[in-house]
Amino acid sequence: MAKITITIDGKKIEATEGENLLDVCRREFIPIPTLCDQHDLKPYGVCRLCIVEWDRGDWSKIVTSCNFPVKGGQVFRTCSDKIVRQRRMIMELTLARSSRTPEIVEIAKRIGVDVDKVRFPKTDEGCILCGMCIRACSEIVEANAISFAGRGPTRKISSPFFEEAHDCIGCGSCAYICPTNYIKMEEDENYRTFPEWKVKFEMA
Repeated sequence: MAKITITIDGKKIEATEGENLLDVCRREFIPIPTLCDQHDLKPYGVCRLCIVEWDRGDWSKIVTSCNFPVKGGQVFRTCSDKIVRQRRMIMELTLARSSRTPEIVEIAKRIGVDVDKVRFPKTDEGCILCGMCIRACSEIVEANAISFAGRGPTRKISSPFFEEAHDCIGCGSCAYICPTNYIKMEEDENYRTFPEWKVKFEMA
């Protein structure tokens, strides 16, 4: 792929055409928060924390950096007033669902959110609907045992029809990759259990 030059926060940076903007920022040590990015998974852009402002000259556009392929001559701002405001609002919404998760609280504080003054009603469900468990089950394990169910405020991660996840193989990938530790994997000397998926596996 061809080498190109883009501008990030006023600095000219060399990149490879088609490379994801988030990868370029990380290589240049430009801090971009994210909750749904993992190198073994395809970019998804669902947590929205990695947003940046793409300067088009007379106007600008907000894009998610994790799945945005760069082209020569593009100009980006990662910490403009607009980005900071939107990123903090997104983080408040995330905190409302998972305010007891240390990793979430840490990111919120890092981007300037007062964790004691969240403007949205707290549900503290724990799950932030990042979809990483679903993607790991599908893209890495290829079991496709879980998926999203419902829409809007009722959306959840679920086994099919909220019944036993018959296609689950008990690998634990969903629990390991969950950024909020919402998915529980319970183990003793005899069994490995996943309460959310209603499955139990006998330990060999």
